[in-house]
Amino acid sequence: MTTLDTLKRCEVFLSLNDSDMEKIICLPSCHCRNCEPEETVFTAGENAEYIYVLEEGQIDLLIKVPKTSPFLSGQTVLRSIVKGGVFGWPALVPPHVYTLTAVVKRPSKLMAIGGEDLRRLFKKYPEIGYEVINNLLHVIGGRFRNIEQLLISGKKSPLIEIHKR
Repeated sequence: MTTLDTLKRCEVFLSLNDSDMEKIICLPSCHCRNCEPEETVFTAGENAEYIYVLEEGQIDLLIKVPKTSPFLSGQTVLRSIVKGGVFGWPALVPPHVYTLTAVVKRPSKLMAIGGEDLRRLFKKYPEIGYEVINNLLHVIGGRFRNIEQLLISGKKSPLIEIHKR
């Protein structure tokens, strides 16, 4: 699969044309990375340098829940990212700090794109920035609705599970 095919499958780049996607692929920070199970891609609290697109495999996004939580405790999987999914979006949103920890669940291939390079591209081509940020808002909104449902009902969504490490 080419890097262009990877972007074409990603939920935040779907509305871009091939020419716009090529501009992203040509960014100096854009590169592919292979990861093995249990490898940590990034940790909550780190500076968010990259946004990632999952080409293949599975990534679990974990949050550390205090023992005082009535529903969850310990490391909890808030979301599993699958093929075409995006994660590491804080690289595009101030204060540019990861809020979750990303751990490889199955052997994975990632496309990493530097947040700083992407933000510069958005300034040069605002129409690309608008499309990407608009799509990203839909992704983030859906994820927050799942978390709200857990907090309101106390019931875990199938997307939320206790991480066993």
